[in-house]
Amino acid sequence: MIKEIKILINMQGCDDIIGEKEILTKQLPEELSNLKQNLETANNKLAETENALDENLKTQKLKELDIKANNEKIDKYKNQLLIIKTNKEYKALNSEVSHLENKNSEIDDVLIMLMEEEVNIHAQLEIYKKDQKKADTELKANEEKLRKKIEEVEKDIAEYKNKRNLLAEELNPQLVRRYALLIKNKRRKAVVFSDNNACGGCGYNIRPQLIIEINEGQKIINCENCGRILVAKPA
Repeated sequence: MIKEIKILINMQGCDDIIGEKEILTKQLPEELSNLKQNLETANNKLAETENALDENLKTQKLKELDIKANNEKIDKYKNQLLIIKTNKEYKALNSEVSHLENKNSEIDDVLIMLMEEEVNIHAQLEIYKKDQKKADTELKANEEKLRKKIEEVEKDIAEYKNKRNLLAEELNPQLVRRYALLIKNKRRKAVVFSDNNACGGCGYNIRPQLIIEINEGQKIINCENCGRILVAKPA
């Protein structure tokens, strides 16, 4: 096998690793972003539920104050009933007392509904507190690890690119340009093995004469279909 083919195989090996590492450069930040998003979502749900509880309790307090105010009026009117002299005034005042008592009954119904709602909010609050704690714990446990992994992957990519570029310096610039174009346009596969008399990149059947030349390894052979560089599969 000529030197150029060995170099090209080694360059492809570097690019294979670079390709795998570049997938990680997308996956790892996305994983970190998801952890942060989970915590943000949990925080928002917790805050919204706490606000809902505050609003519920405030509304209950206002309704209780309404009942208290109505009761004070009822007591006042009942005292006045004792000293009223005319039937007309008595009926009017008694009607007002009945009206206020009905209002209090309606407010009681609303208060019962609000208290039931409060129980449900408290239950939901406990769930969201657990979710928030879990999301916070997961982020704290993994954030630094993921950041370190990202740094390591970026460092590895830089090292393999440097190794590949050093190998490329031993090749004809024209061959390097052809290799680079194949890497760019052929899904990062410039050098492929002939596999069962077919191109390992596109599956195109290789002519018998080319198979002989590929196995001899004395010159660079390109796939007649996809243009990738074909090399003999190692034993």
